[in-house]
Amino acid sequence: MEASIVPDSTMTDISRSHTRPPRGTIVLFSGPPLQMPQQFTPLDREARLLRYREKKKTRKFQKTVRYASTKAYAETRPRIKGRFAKRTDVEFEVDQMFNATTMAESGYGIVPSF
Repeated sequence: MEASIVPDSTMTDISRSHTRPPRGTIVLFSGPPLQMPQQFTPLDREARLLRYREKKKTRKFQKTVRYASTKAYAETRPRIKGRFAKRTDVEFEVDQMFNATTMAESGYGIVPSF
């Protein structure tokens, strides 16, 4: 087995290029360096601003239905005070509403709304 000698100058170059932080330290900026925003020409800047303003005008903040099947399922699910409920919760509440003593006291029939 042969042993060779490595010059000192190459060892210092290698050790500097692959330095590790000491154990227990947290490295916050381990990724590539961040690029600073570039300066745009006045025409380029104006074009970007116009595009931003046009897109801002067409923003929609209403709820959108993406899948008709999901909407159909949601419409058939039972609700209590507007919120989805389990079938057992609905049955319990309906039983309370149609209790014989409650109907006898009020004199009016109660129509459940799901």
